Amino acid sequence: MSTNAERIIQIVTPLSGVVELLVLGCSIDDANTYSQTLRNSGMAVHLNTANTPDELDVLMQSLNADVVLVNCDAEEIDFTTAIRQIREISPLAAFILLSDNPSEELFFAAETSAQDIIERHDYAHLIYVVNREQQNMVTKKKLLAVSQELEETSQRYETLTETAGEAIAYIHQGMHVYANPAYVSLFGFKTADELEGLPFMDLITSDDRLKFKPVLHKLDEQHTADQLTINCVTNDGHDLPVTMDFTPSTIDGEDCTQVIIRDQSPELDIEQRLAELANYDTDTGLYNRKYFTEQLEDRLGEALSGEQRLSMILLSIGNFQNIKTDYNPDGAEMVLKEATRILNETTYDTDLVARFGEHQFAILCTPGTSAEALAKRLHSALGEHQFTHGEQTIQPQIAIGITHSDTPPAQSSTDFISHASRACKTALAEGTATNLFDAEHSGSNKQNKEDESVIQLIDQALANDRFHLIYQPVVSLHGNSREDYAVYVRMLDDNDQQISPKEFIDEAVRSERMAEIDRWIIRNAIREVARHRSDGHKLNFMITLSAPAIEDDSLLLWICDCLREFKAKGAWLTFAVSHSDVIGHLEKMEQLAEGLHKINCRISLTHFPFEQEAVNVVRHLQCDMVCFSPDISAKLSQDKDQQELLKDYNQQLHQEKVKTIVIYIEEAAQLTILWNVGVDFIQGNFIQKPVDTIIYDAEL
Repeated sequence: MSTNAERIIQIVTPLSGVVELLVLGCSIDDANTYSQTLRNSGMAVHLNTANTPDELDVLMQSLNADVVLVNCDAEEIDFTTAIRQIREISPLAAFILLSDNPSEELFFAAETSAQDIIERHDYAHLIYVVNREQQNMVTKKKLLAVSQELEETSQRYETLTETAGEAIAYIHQGMHVYANPAYVSLFGFKTADELEGLPFMDLITSDDRLKFKPVLHKLDEQHTADQLTINCVTNDGHDLPVTMDFTPSTIDGEDCTQVIIRDQSPELDIEQRLAELANYDTDTGLYNRKYFTEQLEDRLGEALSGEQRLSMILLSIGNFQNIKTDYNPDGAEMVLKEATRILNETTYDTDLVARFGEHQFAILCTPGTSAEALAKRLHSALGEHQFTHGEQTIQPQIAIGITHSDTPPAQSSTDFISHASRACKTALAEGTATNLFDAEHSGSNKQNKEDESVIQLIDQALANDRFHLIYQPVVSLHGNSREDYAVYVRMLDDNDQQISPKEFIDEAVRSERMAEIDRWIIRNAIREVARHRSDGHKLNFMITLSAPAIEDDSLLLWICDCLREFKAKGAWLTFAVSHSDVIGHLEKMEQLAEGLHKINCRISLTHFPFEQEAVNVVRHLQCDMVCFSPDISAKLSQDKDQQELLKDYNQQLHQEKVKTIVIYIEEAAQLTILWNVGVDFIQGNFIQKPVDTIIYDAEL
């Protein structure tokens, strides 16, 4: 080593951590010399080399570079293309060009935006430049982390503002530039667009405008003012006494004022109004499922004790998903609104009408109402109505199920709803107008009792926290330091014995409880990962979502609430959805995936089939990971065609920057094949069976 290099070593202060060094276009001896020189300076170095395009292609499969030394004098590799490809994979990597005549390569250095160019054997210069770039990389990573944290904070703040019960708006130069839904609702507008650009002064009553003008001038100058009690006017002309709180803020880089307005109306405070709104479905104006179920519990108890009869009608639009696909969401929304109008006109005031699901309506009939007669009138009215969307006529497929509290006797609201649901499904399957639940003809009595027993177990588990999470490690084949775990659920019986999902999931889906089970899994998984993270363990969880969860419009906000509650980060979670569920609910999945990415959660597509259409789905949803179909593992060792297909699709997915997983690994022979194919992660009982507590140290 030269004297200059030794003097540089005495001056520089190497950073801790391993330097991932990639040397291109140099002999192995030169590459080792560079690596050893840096190690002698106190750096920990991990060396990779490539002298041909083929060698570089192999490295690109799992490349992670901090510093790239490029020998400009070599001709075997197209360095312009190579540098661009490496930057796509390692955007923070520093590129240092080496040449016998550095001055002749200055244009190439500028063209490729290299960090420096030095003489090939100037080791002192090399040590200095690499140390400097390592210092720069630490700064870049800190800046990236701060930027990411700022973005997460901004996204969470936006979510909080959107879902806040308080009316919040932003005012710039006396004009509205943003208003949250509570603000829009408080002042009687339909959408926030109606408020955008509206002068703030227009919401003040004429009698109080003189009082408000000094406040408005102060907001223009200082973007804040003291709390103010004043009378506003709603969009429909009603007076609205409020208090206003002002806070300086920014929006899109411009100084503005955040205004929080609280209704001071004596007859109805904001909490009461929100409590009332919580009982209604916002799309139809009908009562929602939550309120219907609460009322059913109360009325059923009264009916059973007083020997009165309650009747329930469940009305379903069987082809609703096809309507959404064929006539777009606007057509589907029109069908819902028209059906709601007909329901309101046909039912009695004493009957309780609710939106029970995305395409289902429930009616709780009072003892004086003939449910059968009302069901026939409803079917007739809906069947004769012309549902028109533009110039197109839509024909909804209506199925109606009926059940009574005394035939057979309903022991609980769960029984009552289950009977109505079965009757509705029977009507849909048989193509009849209406169907009355009949315990003797709705399947064998034994099977019905077994199903009811499973439903009762599910309800008890949800009510009493009788589900249990287990974990199985997802291990990197290429030395990734992440600790990923797939999260699964078991249900506990009365003896605390675990019940496998295959024994209750189908009934959970049929009885429409799967979305609630998913929420239990998600909340408890977030609590668990946050606990491990607070103890210093860098864990990440993979959580499976069912089709009902995909259809749950409020799931995303609920996940945000759980993250806030347990002070967790979305980046710790990967949500896995099966390919078939995505295809069946593509529009909802698009919306959910977009929202999950905004809070930095990852998306994994499971049960990935060897089909080109599946690659398009991955690209469309911007999936982060793909889990191949479980059945490929059993054939992998003997089936060469299966291996080639796996290799081909694995390469395609890597080109999309998607990580790949193969599950059900049961033997060591499979590992060699998957290693050669380039699969990123593996999971299976050969690595470790699912366990109750996380004890596995993710090292292969």
